[in-house]
Amino acid sequence: MRSWRLGSGRRLVTISVALLAAVALAVPLGADAATGTARPSASGERVSSGTLSAVITRNSYGVPSVTGKSLDDMWFGDGWAQAEDRMVQLELTRRTVEGTLSALFGKAALAQDEDVRTFFYTPAEVQAQYNSLPAFDRSALQAFSAGINAYEASAYATAASRKAKVPYEFFILGLLLGLKEPYRPAPWTPTDTVAVGDYLAREFGGGGGSELQNLSFLNYLKAELAKKKDPNAAADAVAIFNDARWIDDPTAPTTVPSTPTPDAKSAATTGAATTGADAPSVATTASQAAALDQAGEPAIRRAEAALAADRETILKTGISLDVLSHGGSNAIAVAPSRSADHHALLWGAPQEGFSNPSVDWEVYLHGPSYDAGGMTITGEPFILIGWNGSIAWTSTSEETVDERIYMEKVDFSANPPTYEFDGKQVPMTVIKEKIQVEGQKPVSFNVYRTIDGPVFSTDPAAGVAFSLRFASWMREQGTLIGFSELGGDTNLQQFTHSMSLIVTLHNFMYADNQGNIAYFGDGLVPIEPSYSKVDPRLPALGNGTEQWLGFVPFSQMPHSVNPANGYLDNWNTKPSQQAYYQQNEGDEYWGTIYRSNLISQMLAANNHVTIGYLEQIEHAIGTIDDEDNTRPAAPYFIPYILRAYKELVIAHSPLTDPTTHPDLAGAISALEHWNDVATLGSPAESIFMNFLEAFERNVFEGGTFAGEQYTGTVNLSDASLGLGTFGGLSGMGTYNFLYHILHATKGLVPCGTQCYKGNYFGGHEGQLLIESVNDAIKILSGTGTQLGQDVKGFGTTDIAKWGYRPAENISWTGDLDPLAVGVQTTCGDSPAQNRSTFMEAVDVGSVVTGQDLMPPGESGYISSSGVPSKYMCDQVKMFNDFTYKPLPKT
Repeated sequence: MRSWRLGSGRRLVTISVALLAAVALAVPLGADAATGTARPSASGERVSSGTLSAVITRNSYGVPSVTGKSLDDMWFGDGWAQAEDRMVQLELTRRTVEGTLSALFGKAALAQDEDVRTFFYTPAEVQAQYNSLPAFDRSALQAFSAGINAYEASAYATAASRKAKVPYEFFILGLLLGLKEPYRPAPWTPTDTVAVGDYLAREFGGGGGSELQNLSFLNYLKAELAKKKDPNAAADAVAIFNDARWIDDPTAPTTVPSTPTPDAKSAATTGAATTGADAPSVATTASQAAALDQAGEPAIRRAEAALAADRETILKTGISLDVLSHGGSNAIAVAPSRSADHHALLWGAPQEGFSNPSVDWEVYLHGPSYDAGGMTITGEPFILIGWNGSIAWTSTSEETVDERIYMEKVDFSANPPTYEFDGKQVPMTVIKEKIQVEGQKPVSFNVYRTIDGPVFSTDPAAGVAFSLRFASWMREQGTLIGFSELGGDTNLQQFTHSMSLIVTLHNFMYADNQGNIAYFGDGLVPIEPSYSKVDPRLPALGNGTEQWLGFVPFSQMPHSVNPANGYLDNWNTKPSQQAYYQQNEGDEYWGTIYRSNLISQMLAANNHVTIGYLEQIEHAIGTIDDEDNTRPAAPYFIPYILRAYKELVIAHSPLTDPTTHPDLAGAISALEHWNDVATLGSPAESIFMNFLEAFERNVFEGGTFAGEQYTGTVNLSDASLGLGTFGGLSGMGTYNFLYHILHATKGLVPCGTQCYKGNYFGGHEGQLLIESVNDAIKILSGTGTQLGQDVKGFGTTDIAKWGYRPAENISWTGDLDPLAVGVQTTCGDSPAQNRSTFMEAVDVGSVVTGQDLMPPGESGYISSSGVPSKYMCDQVKMFNDFTYKPLPKT
């Protein structure tokens, strides 16, 4: 009777024809719109339960403003309004973060539940976190929960209210579960909000955990070079590893203003920071790798695969259920000296992915000594990004490291297993879990922990286990407290105090009506043992010799207040030249080329910035490319392409022969005359994106096409070794790696410049560059899929027709939660590109004004008859047009 599954990408729920017939009979899908959208009037509606009462008004976009005579009244109304808009999302979020999805979705959700229970907390631990909160936060969470539950009670009170207010999905779920009534969630509790906060803080405010991947990469390099009979294979492998996985690039842009290209010696060191004087030597890296390799390659690869699978499960589940999954984000603060109206300005744009409904929710809260609004996340009452009458603030994920993998030497014959620590055998902590699974018996499993953290992989044959340590372990409530204070802060001093409470990794941008702007890098950054003794890129030994030495004090974390240049920007940018280590895990973080450079360039070019100009910046960075972040590399690579072309033309190289390559000259001209900012419609954008992918493949993967004349000397994708492959711009062959060796970048740690003394290009730098342009032309003039992009080839030799267009890869209509089967919307599609989930542009004057946008819309409600709220998709057209709605008045 029932057939359904949870999966990645689009909503993958299949329900039988018989069940759809039952749904049609039980919930008339043909009901008129008036019946389908029958809900309590939200215009000046008073809501109450017991002694708690609030007034909720909604603007023309359905965004609620909640007013309470007391703060508890205000938080109560906050919960009521959130449940009114997002009751289904609240339930799916709670079950996602507490590991109880299997009770609804069966064994398809079992892996997610096991992962959450492994890496997060028991109910008793969450309760202890709640108990540790200040009275203000406990009271707020209690009132917020009361509001959610009061709305739910009003929805389920009578047959008429169920038809008018209970979401469509709960009727579907009730039928799937064999219930006589629509499914009803259990009452929301304050600890549910704490669990959501833990998950939010960890997923959006944590970084690291790539050490096993790095170890596998190093082992691959040793095997690859040995296969090529390199007499110095071990040392050269470490050298190439250092080049691909640099510890610090002092030439990378930073949020805290600094000199453009300081050398390694000028990079200050604090805590986990390092300079060339404190970097792992070849011997250190090799020695640590050798100690870890005692576990054996199979155990290492199984552990790497286990952690990758766990993270992929969490990400895909979040995407599938429209709940918390991943983050990015950009932010700007402009001082009065650079703004047209001499007010401080703030741009905030979290990038958490796109779904319908959004993971974000917009609300404005008014109570005694509290008058703030903006964005929060479903399940949380507090304004996470927003503004009040005095200040505006936003945040991005900070890409430093607060996680560490440890390899434990384990005696599995003991019960429970014991592991070596400080010369003793210490029993693992064992937590017995039982997961309720719909349609079958409960599943029991054990969660193991060491002093280093949860165990995510065990290998009895090798006698090892791998644990993941979190700096924020059982401290995430500090982040909840810090966020809870922001809405009530009215000046820089109060805001700084709130910043000091946050323990997970976030960048915060701030502006106030006194003309101050500021940046704070927050979180607990571990102090590692000296890099001369331990290589932080590899797993640590769990025997007690490589433990963290504490955390960087808040006073020493990167920050900037009223910088002389008059602006601050961040797009997950390196915080400062304190050289904080970032694990550089297969992307552009943090190299010479970085996407935030475009923001800085546009800010530096304007001394009269307006809200409209901030929105122009969003258009430029939002259309930077199709989420590949390759466009920022263009001004770095194109000069080398142009030089190589001129030299090869003079040398009469076959690669530039117009008879063989008739479109090359036109492609080179398009690159030479390209406006780097105006990307949409540009043939040069298409040429460059495909060139860069081809260049990486030609240098690091043996060629783009079979029989390429010129290829690099180091192959990162030799599958014949059976050790995996590591190529790709999103793998180890990043464009910063390519640029570093092309440009011979100075100042890189640990070697000061290129560590590998061989020639990656095999002496054919120019030929590889132009060969890669020719490859791009071949792709664009053919009919195949372009490299690195989910769009078809252009299929013509007419370069003028190669204008770049992003794929319309957001299907708001098809992106509903899995239970919204059969529901039709008119939301349409949009290109995600590099757009943001929520966007606010705030002018922080004596009266705060500005604009914001949260696509697709405020509400996720679908009526019992399958009719979506009129506020579900009403912000999509503005999103497509790069227009915004006005902020409500405080």
